[in-house]
Amino acid sequence: MKFCAEGGCPGIATTGDFCESHKEATTRKTQNAPRHVQDKWYALAAWKGPYGVRAYKLKRNPQCEICGAAAQDVHHLRPWKDSASWFVFMGGIDMEFLQSLCKRCHARITMNEFQFGPGKKLER
Repeated sequence: MKFCAEGGCPGIATTGDFCESHKEATTRKTQNAPRHVQDKWYALAAWKGPYGVRAYKLKRNPQCEICGAAAQDVHHLRPWKDSASWFVFMGGIDMEFLQSLCKRCHARITMNEFQFGPGKKLER
């Protein structure tokens, strides 16, 4: 016996990898769930290119704005996907809607937003 292989399920797998409620493939979450339609914006040169906003923000603020480690990610401070706001996606007038973060801090903030919703204060 072992725990169910379905993420977040506290069930016990008596045979195989999944509990009784997740034995059928249709009841399991898909690993590669469809991405938000606006995620394609991340592939544009205006964002990720060598002269894109992401590279410019990391050059301008090379340290994590939370812990001071080397920044590798750029986080959007305002939700932009549902409104499809190009202005907010690109960081506003002076990148005031973007934040340079290290991988650790970015993962923490993203998980916090995923669990509790955007705008929830991150507890340190």
